Amino acid sequence: MITFEKDHNKFNFRVAGIAIHNNRILLHTTEKDNFWNLPGGRVEFNESTDQTIIREIKEELNIEAHMNKLLFVNEDFFDYEDKHYHEIGFYYLIDFPDGHEVIEKDGEFKGIEDNGRLIFRWFSLDELRDLNVYPEILKTELIKWKDQDKIQHFIVHQ
Repeated sequence: MITFEKDHNKFNFRVAGIAIHNNRILLHTTEKDNFWNLPGGRVEFNESTDQTIIREIKEELNIEAHMNKLLFVNEDFFDYEDKHYHEIGFYYLIDFPDGHEVIEKDGEFKGIEDNGRLIFRWFSLDELRDLNVYPEILKTELIKWKDQDKIQHFIVHQ
């Protein structure tokens, strides 16, 4: 995976999937975190970002996702676990196969990666503004996703 550390600084090259179904978005968290974010993970060397999101969704949920389109690129600067992060993220709109059981789930459910370390849940798009979700631009930008016809670029200092 493409991640580097130096002193108290960490760089990540991350890809995330935006799965929206019936006006609900899929997010995940862990038991130790107090925030939600999008499913995804770090890019491997010699792997394209569209390949990464397909692989990550397969690893986390055992779903053959379909990559729809790149919605935005985010340069994110934040602190987490005593480190200063600089993260470049590619955010793709993705689809799941019709009828897949994950689409119909309500409430929290565990993923399959790392013995269920990731906890998933579908939230209505209206709930986003009240959630502790990162990156915070999701609260404002995801409500515009249907009307977006070009790739957006954001720089966020959290």
